[in-house]
Amino acid sequence: MLKKLIAIFSVLMATLTFSGCTSTPPATNELPKVGIIIEDAWVRASEYSAAAGGMTGVFAKITNRGDKTITLIGGSTDIAKMVQTHEVVDGMMQEKKGGIEIHVGQTVVLQPGGLHIMLMDLTKPILVGDKISFTFKFDKADPQTFELTAKESTGGDETYNK
Repeated sequence: MLKKLIAIFSVLMATLTFSGCTSTPPATNELPKVGIIIEDAWVRASEYSAAAGGMTGVFAKITNRGDKTITLIGGSTDIAKMVQTHEVVDGMMQEKKGGIEIHVGQTVVLQPGGLHIMLMDLTKPILVGDKISFTFKFDKADPQTFELTAKESTGGDETYNK
């Protein structure tokens, strides 16, 4: 009986020893390795977006994990009659003609006071907490649609020519 117990114990120890030799890759919080990754997308609520006919900006962090340079050419939403890519130069907002290029491996941050997407001639007000559907459109990549929450932003104010 003792020999049987020793034999069973030996088999169990060998099994545990060998199973401990296999390794499982560690879990990571990495983003997917391919495609266009859009994070932290939101729309600005301000005095300019508080009425129909107004305007506002869309902001996000966009990473190109694809295999070719892409261009953010704008977007679409039912809440604005016109959508354009814009930039702020010397405090003045202007259209970024041709869109915003995003090279392979590059991350572009759309932010108040910098590069952004402009929603113009709003069909209704956008107030803090409102949610809108917005589709980011690219040249050489598929469009991506998000539900954006309107947030107030005090930084990066630019001058608008009404």
